[in-house]
Amino acid sequence: MKIVLPTLHVRRSPQAVPLAAANLVATLVNCIDSDCELLDFFPDNSAEEISLIILSCKPDMVAIPLYSWNRQTMLDVSLRLKQKNPSIILIAGGPEATADPDGVIQQGKVDAVIQGEGEITFREVIELFSKSGQLTLLPGLSLSTDSGIQHGPKRPFADPEELPSPWLTGVLRAEQGVLWEVARGCPFQCSYCFDGLGSTTVRTIPTARLAAELDLFSAAGVDQLWVLDSSFNVPTRRGKELLSLLAGRAPDIHVHLEAKIEHLDSELIQMTALLPCSIQVGLQSTQPQVLRAIHRPLNIELYTRQLRELSEAGVTFGIDLIFGLPLDDLSGFRDSLTIALSFRPNHIDLFPLAVLPGTKLFDQKAEYGIIAETCAPYRILSSDSWSTADLDRAYELAAAADLFYNLGRAVGFFEVLLQTTGLEPVQFLEKFANWMMVEQGVFRSVLLDAEQWRPEEILPMQEGFIQHLLINLDRNDLMQAALDLIRYHFHYAESLLGGETLPLEEFPQEEVWTKLWRLAPDVRLVPFSYEILDLLEMGEVDLEEFTDLFRPVGSMALFMRQGEEILCESLEEDFSTLLRGCDGTRSPEQIFSGAVSKSSGSEVVRFAIAEGMLIPAEEIDGADSL
Repeated sequence: MKIVLPTLHVRRSPQAVPLAAANLVATLVNCIDSDCELLDFFPDNSAEEISLIILSCKPDMVAIPLYSWNRQTMLDVSLRLKQKNPSIILIAGGPEATADPDGVIQQGKVDAVIQGEGEITFREVIELFSKSGQLTLLPGLSLSTDSGIQHGPKRPFADPEELPSPWLTGVLRAEQGVLWEVARGCPFQCSYCFDGLGSTTVRTIPTARLAAELDLFSAAGVDQLWVLDSSFNVPTRRGKELLSLLAGRAPDIHVHLEAKIEHLDSELIQMTALLPCSIQVGLQSTQPQVLRAIHRPLNIELYTRQLRELSEAGVTFGIDLIFGLPLDDLSGFRDSLTIALSFRPNHIDLFPLAVLPGTKLFDQKAEYGIIAETCAPYRILSSDSWSTADLDRAYELAAAADLFYNLGRAVGFFEVLLQTTGLEPVQFLEKFANWMMVEQGVFRSVLLDAEQWRPEEILPMQEGFIQHLLINLDRNDLMQAALDLIRYHFHYAESLLGGETLPLEEFPQEEVWTKLWRLAPDVRLVPFSYEILDLLEMGEVDLEEFTDLFRPVGSMALFMRQGEEILCESLEEDFSTLLRGCDGTRSPEQIFSGAVSKSSGSEVVRFAIAEGMLIPAEEIDGADSL
């Protein structure tokens, strides 16, 4: 039997791993004779295109994971599949199918829906179908029949010991990015959340399996690991055990974690500081009445203390906030954002409330006067405390934070700009959004579509906005220093996130003087108004103090990454002339044109080649150097 499992991902990224579909296939390995094929799709694939690709695989059965971001498209796909080949058996699963099995069956004309965790149910469905050629009502399964929709009894949650690994069975191949499941269930009962599919008991994956998976990831050269556990450190002991396992088995892989701040103690924080990792913590709101309404207690003093300890330990962390929550309003959201930014997170994520079917908040909509989208992604439209106009302003504020603060790599200079301009953080971001739309003519829809922006597009916007503010404040004297500060942090962050520049182990010692060279693709040459080393030595820069102490003498800086270290050097004139001139069309001899001797010039060239800054021109096909 040919089974196709298509996954429509939210975006193209290293996280676009079809883990749910692979978990289903892993249960069939070595026990059921079936031919399974995983297919990956993305938002630029139309429903028609997806359906034609699925049909080209000639499937007998199609199993579709449904999420809030792909429900509409994939149920459109299922309709097209049925129209073009009515004999195909269609099965849906995932959060959307679990929360709304009847709606999914009716909307997509699917034959069956798996509710909850799907592995055991899926395996039993395939076993019975292989024998009888028919779908059979089972625990955890809903069927579309001639007499209507029938629901099997609820299936108990699976014991993780029973679940094979999609990585160790070879269903998934470990590549650059990996989604790593370490536990299932969530002990908390936030009213807006559907995490854990209703399971309040945390069931951990066996340590032996986790260790074997880490060995596999490390051997495969995996760069990044996203831990799929919304509270990896609950209880705290479990978090320490996981970090110990990571440190022992995969110390070089960057790990992304989600943590419950109340369960971070000093020992655990120090353990994270020794690993290449980042932690995302959910704040959601700082308003007491809001937190009570969503069943999310918060000790703000403890939260503040733990985040400061994370920051002092040098741990990269981000904060989540939700706007549109019950009993909150625009003023409360602005206050929460101000507090969140005061912690100086490396990243801040601001989300509109999604009123998800299956959650407690979904059943409380009338209590709070909530009107929300009836189709995925179920975003709030208004409530007793949120007008449509206020939600629109919150969307703009969220977009400004995403663009200027996140994509603009602003954590290192945001506080300095606030001090320089005399603006509060939320006021600053709101002015930025307004300036983008009014002064720069950016359509609101373009502003809000943050995923379409690239970092290199944000830098000139940041520079233009700061110039606008300083001109209005009649502080032109701070302009060049402010722009240098923004430019430095941008290129440092981009170098950190970019490719590594590796020293060249072997290169021809002869004729380097007459050979054509190009700047390596991940090396950045950036002009500054001031001497960049003076800027770096200031630490916490005060622009007024800086401009009093130094003069804009100009400099050219080099940025590149070697391992975990970012090299930022101010270049001497000869070195700068060489690197800027190496564009693949002129040799060092032609670049210097007699300004330096061949012997001294060749020494500079050999050093640049040995450090990986220059590579032979023919190694880059039409690439542009920065």
